[in-house]
Amino acid sequence: MSPTLVSAPSGAEEFTEVVVVRHGETSGNTSRILQGQLDPELNEIGRQQALVVAHRLSKEAKPAAIYSSDLKRAAETAKIIAKVCGVTNVSAFCSFF
Repeated sequence: MSPTLVSAPSGAEEFTEVVVVRHGETSGNTSRILQGQLDPELNEIGRQQALVVAHRLSKEAKPAAIYSSDLKRAAETAKIIAKVCGVTNVSAFCSFF
């Protein structure tokens, strides 16, 4: 099935831009541990990394919604981005399949 473009009232095409952001650093990352479903929190560097991304997104992409894994490191990154960008639509999903 091919996508259908919807025309905006001005005649411009509407589209959705998806921005993928990896979670910030954890102590497991610095120890080179493959974390998989382990659930560590961000370390201070990871929180700073999330803030840097959040400030950039607030100037460029201005997200309408944020979707995140329910793992602490991803959820914390998403919450930091949401706060800086003024996004209230934050959804978490179970990352274990």
